[in-house]
Amino acid sequence: MGNNGVMQIVLIAVLLLCGYFYLYQLVAKRAANRAALPLIAVVLFLIYALIAVSLVLILSRVGSVDFIFQALLVLAACVGAFVMLYGLYRNFGRVSKGMALLFFLYLLMVAYITVFSRSERKTTEILLRFDAIQEAIRLKSLAPLQHLWLNIVMFVPIGILFSLIDPPRLARFRCVLPLGLLLTAAIETAQLLLRLGQCDVEDMAANTLGACLGLVLFRLYRRFWASRIGPG
Repeated sequence: MGNNGVMQIVLIAVLLLCGYFYLYQLVAKRAANRAALPLIAVVLFLIYALIAVSLVLILSRVGSVDFIFQALLVLAACVGAFVMLYGLYRNFGRVSKGMALLFFLYLLMVAYITVFSRSERKTTEILLRFDAIQEAIRLKSLAPLQHLWLNIVMFVPIGILFSLIDPPRLARFRCVLPLGLLLTAAIETAQLLLRLGQCDVEDMAANTLGACLGLVLFRLYRRFWASRIGPG
């Protein structure tokens, strides 16, 4: 197995662990006995591991590691989208409707730029090497990193707008980080399925970093603004 296959296995494990972490958070919030949380975590992990291993084994009979990785990306994108929309629906009364509309309009623009504006068909390929970073180090130049900077900048407004929808609940790394991963996974999956691009781990990292940077800028702005206007 080459380095690409090893990286795919690592990313599959990370996706599955992220799924377990957020499932545990969901269960822990509803646990009546807080002292039983360690036992709940162990039992939940065993059940989740059994289901996850069974799913991977089933997918491995259908296709290669590439197929498993793509299938988990699609599953993560679908589950994440459902959770996000359901959460907004349950708290619709207290969220900023204007910011929610602006957020979804910006998502449509990002989807058009990254997927629907492309017409060149490409062979489905998953790139799991940090080639641009290695090339920048080799050439001692920032030019190879241009597309990474653009991906970071493109996702900064996503972190800001998402936080503005409901700042007390959504302006947190545990909300914005999975959101960034969800959206970039959806984009890369769409490019794979429509053969309009390549699934590039560098792009995924840059997009997620951009969303988190947007949250940092939002928090800095709020802190600066609070210090200017005072407690009242």
